[in-house]
Amino acid sequence: MTGLKEKTISGIVWSAVEKFGYTFIMFLSNLFLARLLSPNDFGSIGMIMVFVAIASIIVDGGFTSALIQKKTISDEDYSTAFHVNMMLAIILYIALYLGAPYVANFYSNPPLADLLRVLGFVLIVNALSVVQIAKIKRELNFKYLGIVSIVSSFIGCFVGVTCAFYSLGVWSLVIQSLVISLVKSVILFIFSSWKPSFVFSSKALKTQFNFGSMILLSNIVDTVYSNLPSLIVGKFFNARILGVYNQARTLENVPNNTLITIVQQVMYPVFSRLQDNTEKLKEGVRKSVKVLVWVNFPLMILLIVIAEPLFKLLYTDKWVDSIPLFQIACIGGMMNCIVQVNMQILAACGYGRLFFISRLYRQGLGVLLIFLGLYLHGLYGLMFLGVGLSPYFFWIINVIYTKKVMAYGFKEQFFDIFPTYCLSILCGLFVYLFSFICEGSMLLLFSQVILYILYYILFSWLLKFEAFSIYYTELKNCIRKTL
Repeated sequence: MTGLKEKTISGIVWSAVEKFGYTFIMFLSNLFLARLLSPNDFGSIGMIMVFVAIASIIVDGGFTSALIQKKTISDEDYSTAFHVNMMLAIILYIALYLGAPYVANFYSNPPLADLLRVLGFVLIVNALSVVQIAKIKRELNFKYLGIVSIVSSFIGCFVGVTCAFYSLGVWSLVIQSLVISLVKSVILFIFSSWKPSFVFSSKALKTQFNFGSMILLSNIVDTVYSNLPSLIVGKFFNARILGVYNQARTLENVPNNTLITIVQQVMYPVFSRLQDNTEKLKEGVRKSVKVLVWVNFPLMILLIVIAEPLFKLLYTDKWVDSIPLFQIACIGGMMNCIVQVNMQILAACGYGRLFFISRLYRQGLGVLLIFLGLYLHGLYGLMFLGVGLSPYFFWIINVIYTKKVMAYGFKEQFFDIFPTYCLSILCGLFVYLFSFICEGSMLLLFSQVILYILYYILFSWLLKFEAFSIYYTELKNCIRKTL
């Protein structure tokens, strides 16, 4: 049991290291590439990534989850999954290859056909390591997986930036994706203790499919939904606009994905342990909500305030069209961590059906808001309703189902987060007014960040925010232990 506990803790830590390391490397790569490439280049790759992402989900087929979940597993199970994954990868690559001209016609962008045919090869490359990844996760060896992921992303990003430096344009992005996948798969395949054998079992396939089919369906729905805005922007506008949109979402996703990773990897096991003690679970959830919003709300508001000097500093003036889209995305980003907390409550307490139903309702409403926004006000309407406001509606939907599990409904959650929401906006307004006094991107950016942090911490202390007290106590304890 102790060994399992140690492996679990190590797994959480190294999984976080992998996520943060990968995100940081990709972020740095994106900074260099944004300076070397055009919005049109990023938009072109964004158009075809939708189809590659959906195909990648189908290739996995839910087999990874099935292999991890199975109590007893044999080489027959692993080999069957490997052969099926490879077969699906080849079939779907052929489909993408043959369908590439139709995708190009869909976007009225002929060069996309060649890009898709080359990028689609990642399906076959990734299929080489799907089973190895499942085996590593099953053994809770996240340290090895994390190191491989960071190494492969570093090599791939270095190659991609180098290609961009030598004026390869949009092909730099294609090559980067291919190299990351290739390095990762080659390392995992060569150094894995397991190698595929010429064994195939229809019984093993049936078992894996029965378990993984619903996961596959759920993942397909999620992938289609998450890529729907890119698909619509690419179709109804052009590659440049899509590139501008994607860059705005990329920067907003960096802090958001970091917090969501923490929620998923830390809070799920904690909530799972407390599921039989309703009072302690509610107390833990309330503290988690307050602690998360105390960081996320001011961070998103600060990013909205400093958006212009930040973009000019990081990406140069050619990406200024991304600024208003980024600001709208940050409005929605404020609520994403709260949505995730409520989802983790359902998952941790074993309410899988409610988890799936709530997500289905959210995505259905999300699709409606995306098209309604597009119809009412084009790109900005899509952003405002489909990205900026949708998380607030998602939170309300989630709360309805959370209340069925524990007595923590809309009213209580609202009053737990509202003071922090107001304080974040108030500090943002103070700092925004400073922009009329201070000129110059670097000086303005630095001044606004420092002032915002000082204002926010000062008022949190004066108003005796519980989250501030928690952070302050933990900081004192860490300092005391260090000394």
